Amino acid sequence: MKKTSANKDLAQRLQVFQEAGLIDTIPTEWQLFLGQIEMAPYVVMPDAGDDGRYAGAPLGHPLLRTPVVFSQIGWEHLRVGHGLHSSLVALLLHVAYVFHEGMPSFDLQLVQTHPGGLKALRGFLSDLDGSDDAFFRHHRRLIDLVVPNATEYRKAFVVPGGFIDRAEAFAYPTGHDVAEFLRPEFTDLCRFVSYCAATFPKRAALGRPLETVRTIADLSTRAIRARLAAPAVAAA
Repeated sequence: MKKTSANKDLAQRLQVFQEAGLIDTIPTEWQLFLGQIEMAPYVVMPDAGDDGRYAGAPLGHPLLRTPVVFSQIGWEHLRVGHGLHSSLVALLLHVAYVFHEGMPSFDLQLVQTHPGGLKALRGFLSDLDGSDDAFFRHHRRLIDLVVPNATEYRKAFVVPGGFIDRAEAFAYPTGHDVAEFLRPEFTDLCRFVSYCAATFPKRAALGRPLETVRTIADLSTRAIRARLAAPAVAAA
């Protein structure tokens, strides 16, 4: 599979969701940057459902599976952010190698911003089970090491009425459907984009650099501070 650069025009990439009424405003690059700063720790740190999702996979532990996934996706796997900069190939591999909590709305929407992306994803996941080509045998073998019941996981995407059919119909889960331990605005690209546009200033306060530093420091540590506070809240 040949990687091609992603179109970086946000308006063009997100047009499909604007036309569907899922996005009202396109955020600025600064708003997206601040959103990414806040989201990064939530993406990097294993969530409360991680152990359960990967239970039974030989290399399911994050310290074991991460090198495998990185070896197959490459440097794009290390780019933590909104994902609009990722190539379609990297996104297809990511969906196949990473076991998500429920319907992976964020990744499906990223795929959907690429022309023919959902069709490509359907074909790729189907070929992982139906093709005897060396390329697909290679990935099937590795995915089985990091994703438990990987065949059943892929079926959830490609069966009639599955994740891809729902994405094509824009029938994405609402924020109320998201697991309690997850931030709804970080599990859905459209919610994330809308959150950034509504929450953060359009431009950096160039005349107030200390304020900008404090903002970045606050956003980058929110997830950690929330986790540290969680036991105290639960005990109270």
